[in-house]
Amino acid sequence: MSAVTGPLLPLHWPDASDEVAADPGPAPVQRFTGRTVVVSGGGRGIGRAVALAFAREGARVAVASRTTAQVDRVAAELRAAGADAVSLTCDVSSAAQVRATVRAAADRWGPPDILVNCAGVFSMGPSESTDEADARELFDTNALGTLLMCQEFGRTMLEQNHGRIVNFASLLSFTAFPQRAAYAASKGAVLQLTRVLGVEWASRGVRVNAVAPGMIRIETPHPAIAAGSLDEDEIVRRIPMGRRGRPEDVTGAVLFLASDEAAYITGQTLVVDGGWLSYGYL
Repeated sequence: MSAVTGPLLPLHWPDASDEVAADPGPAPVQRFTGRTVVVSGGGRGIGRAVALAFAREGARVAVASRTTAQVDRVAAELRAAGADAVSLTCDVSSAAQVRATVRAAADRWGPPDILVNCAGVFSMGPSESTDEADARELFDTNALGTLLMCQEFGRTMLEQNHGRIVNFASLLSFTAFPQRAAYAASKGAVLQLTRVLGVEWASRGVRVNAVAPGMIRIETPHPAIAAGSLDEDEIVRRIPMGRRGRPEDVTGAVLFLASDEAAYITGQTLVVDGGWLSYGYL
């Protein structure tokens, strides 16, 4: 047997580019007609894409964020496309605002069927000098905010014996990047929260799952790339699919987990990263 020399896998997969056009795929099916969906963090980026995707499949959509102007724009965009949509101002770290959001959605359409917890914040820096205020904001929004949303919406869903919750974890729920101690810990909490609620509420008609996006290209640069601590070309070379993800790559996973097609799935986190986490070659 001849010896194997050189790298077992390339550092860059050829014929792949961030500029490759997304496959539009088949026309949307109306899997969510008559369903009410609440999307936190829906004012921009992946959250906006999630809201649009549910609307295309017939859902009534409440777009929630602490930034009123952003969710007003997205809700107007949905209504202009013919969807039934409303904007709700909500800071997910405030239990009072979360309760008000549940009431507002229920008053308009009845008890919500689906909750997508996309609201989140990001921060990075040397772990030994992480600012206490920054760390508290990370945990209050990413971890506590997800818990409060799950609790308040979950109570209504449990009363109906029906509901689907999709949380947003992260690659850092599974692995470690330097200078992201507080962020990684907050997203690790989301992973475990999803597991606990997924098994605790399974017999009561409520499924709880999560997605963990990888390096997704959105309208604003990733903070680490903007700060110069990450090189975008190196990131792309590290992704087996040879490109950064698009918001639409994540929405398919969210819609699947919220749909009847995932009726026997709960407590799971679906990684959407182009193969990053599985790829062990550096």
